[in-house]
Amino acid sequence: MTDRINASTWRKTWLLKSAALTTFATVLAFPGSTWAQTAQSPAEEPQGAAQNTATTEGAIGEIVVTAQFRAQSVQRTPLAITALSAETMSAQGLTNVSDIAAQAPNVVLQPAQAGAGPSVQSFIRGVGQVDSNPAVSPGVGTYIDDVYYGSIAGANFDLVDLDRVEVLRGPQGTLAGQNSIGGSVKLYSKKPTGDGSGYVALSYGRFNNVRVNAAADIPLVRDRLFMRITGVSDSKDGYVTRYDFACTHPGTAVPSFGSSGDCKLGTLGGKSVTAGRVQLRWVPSDTLEVNLAGDYINDNSEGTPQTLLYAKNPGQTPKTSINGVSLGTASGASQFISYSPYGAYATDPYSKSAYVSYATYCDPSPSDKTAAYCVQPRSATHGGGGSLTIDYKIGDHVSLKSITAYRRQRMDYVDDSDTTPIGGALLTNALTYREFTQELRLNAGLFDNRINLTLGGFYMNEKTKLDSRIDIPPFDFLGRDRVPATTYAAFGNIDWKATDKLQLIGGLRYSKQEKTFNFGRLGVPGSVAGFHPDGPPYFPCPQAGGTVVNVAVCPVNGLSGTFKGDNVDYRVAAQYQWTPTFMTYASVATGFKGGGVNPRPYNLYQVIPFDPERLTSYEIGFKSDLFDRRLRVNASLFYGNYTNLQLPVSSCPANPAYPNVPLASYAQPCSALLNAGKARTQGGELEVTARPVDKLTLQGTLGYLDIGFKSLQAAAISAGTTLNSQFPLASKWKASASAQYRIDTESAGAITPRLDMTYQSSFYTSIPNTTFNKVPGYTLLNASLAWEAPDGKWMVIGNLMNLTNKLYYYALLDARAVNGLVTGFPAAPRQWRITVKRSF
Repeated sequence: MTDRINASTWRKTWLLKSAALTTFATVLAFPGSTWAQTAQSPAEEPQGAAQNTATTEGAIGEIVVTAQFRAQSVQRTPLAITALSAETMSAQGLTNVSDIAAQAPNVVLQPAQAGAGPSVQSFIRGVGQVDSNPAVSPGVGTYIDDVYYGSIAGANFDLVDLDRVEVLRGPQGTLAGQNSIGGSVKLYSKKPTGDGSGYVALSYGRFNNVRVNAAADIPLVRDRLFMRITGVSDSKDGYVTRYDFACTHPGTAVPSFGSSGDCKLGTLGGKSVTAGRVQLRWVPSDTLEVNLAGDYINDNSEGTPQTLLYAKNPGQTPKTSINGVSLGTASGASQFISYSPYGAYATDPYSKSAYVSYATYCDPSPSDKTAAYCVQPRSATHGGGGSLTIDYKIGDHVSLKSITAYRRQRMDYVDDSDTTPIGGALLTNALTYREFTQELRLNAGLFDNRINLTLGGFYMNEKTKLDSRIDIPPFDFLGRDRVPATTYAAFGNIDWKATDKLQLIGGLRYSKQEKTFNFGRLGVPGSVAGFHPDGPPYFPCPQAGGTVVNVAVCPVNGLSGTFKGDNVDYRVAAQYQWTPTFMTYASVATGFKGGGVNPRPYNLYQVIPFDPERLTSYEIGFKSDLFDRRLRVNASLFYGNYTNLQLPVSSCPANPAYPNVPLASYAQPCSALLNAGKARTQGGELEVTARPVDKLTLQGTLGYLDIGFKSLQAAAISAGTTLNSQFPLASKWKASASAQYRIDTESAGAITPRLDMTYQSSFYTSIPNTTFNKVPGYTLLNASLAWEAPDGKWMVIGNLMNLTNKLYYYALLDARAVNGLVTGFPAAPRQWRITVKRSF
């Protein structure tokens, strides 16, 4: 009882302090100051376009967003939202979704760790999802032209030919087609206009990076039918080099796995992507607009960069040596480690580089006694989709929107998680994800648009097919998992302009989900029946179609589990427009993420269900344009109650369905989700843009996040979670700052130098928190120099990324309890790129 009283008292204190801060900011910019300027009415702003609504030369421009189903200035939208224009993304050299995170406070969008394939780990305000299996609902929603993409796998999209990006922080249950408990990332393409414009851009950079992207806007029928074609090709060598250990260390007993004369097996982190999009826009009348779009991606990129940092023969796993060469020593040192930030663990005499790996992507002696098994490291995506959007204006203030979309993508990825020639763990995955979505929205403006009403429905049908080979001694089997899922939802949102300055907003959403997890476990062709030194015997199992599999795996074949659930979410908000350039708001919103069944069971007892997680978030904030729009300051404070949060674990808890089975017999290996308990999330965000003189633009963001547990369930405690455990990927502080100055000349065009800084405080990659999965804080600097011809037709941009050549890891994997290893995922060292762009 005491804990509950203290938590309640603390929350009230936090909200009172937050309200005081907002009141102070309100008084600071109260009406009557000379800062106020006349703003353009949102109703007058065109749909989805980036608009400069400044009233004085050199003032800060506006971006129009559609976060509330209609075109609004971002400064008049009562949400914590970061909007990036195409010009900003180009100036900063942003090329994919994960690059966006540096520009938005309390947002994490980073490449996934090995084993998760070509996916993005997305978190907003500490809420998100690590597991890339599409059978697990994302915590952050990703949208392309209002089409929901239901998986973090394959979601690291290239930023090509975009109009803008909107990052919405906080639950978006009533403001999007699909519920997004943490927030949403929305990408909007440039629409065809038929103006005959276009561009071609060619880039070259370090690691033999060649990037070509182009777009053309073509009129087909004057004023009625337009087409826009966009394409991109991006290739780059990897920055982590894989070496053949037998070649670099002559005389070793480690066998050679084939190499060139320079002992190189290849690289990791390389990129090879070709993608294209075609859009048709038909405007037969003033009341009807039809947009048809199709896209395709062919991504043959290399495997995830991963290096060995610690190796200690653990005793739990049978593969600790090869031909008498040990994986590591009792202290954790290993000759397979070329660099380690933890101490004297790197004993490799060949290289001291942090970008070296001896991973072979081979298992010379699989547990099932099949032939040596080798694969190529890859993190590939192939597929595409299409969408049909119909906007019909029923009356002067009533419109109907229909969004129909289909997407199918296949992701092929490999994980050599021991990163050595030992062959301790090799996982190969072919994940096919297919989704169909249909969304309908009815928008109405009533009583001279004093009330804006939206009613909508959403349907999604998903099918996930995961075909894999799992080679983790003593297991070696083929996985054949299938997960069909269906979502139905109905939502409504009403915005009432109670007075000229006060607006009240309410939203409601009902969601119903169903997922069925069907597991298949088969033996590898050629497997030998009998007892094995690695562990349990391999025998023919009737349930597995007669194939020879590990006896622990056999009972999983043919099992299934189903999750069914529904939920009601709401949002209530109020905003007050004190002056045309100063607005405050307050809101309460809820969100949820669906439950399911552990998608990766290694035995019968790991088929464990987990429940939906829920979040109730309280937020207050203000948005302001000051000094004749020379200074823009936006801020928000938030507090959230988080229940049944889903936590990834590497040691499975006891299964109450089997109380008499010893936990030690099935706890490892494990890669599962469980409900950890209750938590609270709180913090604040600040975004500032200043233009002190006409040609100088300064920008800065600051995010503070404090997220922690309030109570824990028994299963989370048994998996090593404590009340003091820090959440995965949750930095307490994030900040960014940039400065650019445009120098105009009479005859030589314009030159614009720019400098960007980002800072991120330390964070843990996983729970339990250890020294070996704590990523230290780091600061990065990027710089650019752009030249634009006087007529605007030619542009040359030079970018320097990671200017100081900072060595840092974006994730650390502490698997000492499983296989005695610690591995790291190093980010790229310093890179440069030069781009030449021709517009027409």
